Amino acid sequence: MKCIISIVGLFLLISCNTKYNMIETGLVNGKFDGNMYEYLQSNHYDWDSTRLMVERANLVDLFEGKRAGYEQITFFGPTNHSIRRYMLQKGYSSVAEIEVDTCYKMIMECVVKGKHMRDDIPLGKEIAQENTDDSGDNWDDSGDDWEYPDGDMGDGGDENTEDENPDQYKGTGGTVFTGEMGNRFWIYSFQDSYNEVAGVGAIVLFIKALDNRGKHIDIASTNIEPTNGVVHSLHYNFTLGDFIFTQEETTPDDFE
Repeated sequence: MKCIISIVGLFLLISCNTKYNMIETGLVNGKFDGNMYEYLQSNHYDWDSTRLMVERANLVDLFEGKRAGYEQITFFGPTNHSIRRYMLQKGYSSVAEIEVDTCYKMIMECVVKGKHMRDDIPLGKEIAQENTDDSGDNWDDSGDDWEYPDGDMGDGGDENTEDENPDQYKGTGGTVFTGEMGNRFWIYSFQDSYNEVAGVGAIVLFIKALDNRGKHIDIASTNIEPTNGVVHSLHYNFTLGDFIFTQEETTPDDFE
């Protein structure tokens, strides 16, 4: 009987990881016996580049919980994959080539003061979410993507303009956080179904970046608890800068 239970438990774990692309933390109950900077040091596969950006941005004391006003923080952490993608896009070969101010900005966009656990985030629904699949993602049974109020498809309107009304991307419920660069994002929790029974499955978090035309940001793992706050790992598909819309500068070569 114990063998059967173990096999079923392993199957459920694999299924959950596949569906939500969970990042394996290796921690018991999410607890880490050390501060957040030490946690980043402990997992080379996911956090080496993140740690290097923290160091380059002179934010080590903040992640150690030693900076006044930041004794407890919530870090929506971009992993190595996200940073490497950004570096590839920008032509950097190492974190040392990224400007110090840029490292500071990119990390602090992901920092919120105070400790906000997964269960502190209210349940919510995205706008026009009458039809959803089990993951909480929006879909339209006509076969076409539904539109947001401004006519975009959920991750950008007119690419050459900033939104005059970023709050249009908020849904119902959830809450709005402000990152330490002043960037605002709406975050909500969603409880999945289990065995076709709604509202009894895993609770996951999703983000809409209000300052980036409502860009959807997935959270892969939640409630990683070092001694000075909590880490929510962003999905590997996140790219640095996704929290804030940035108008790319053009050069004469762009028009040739």
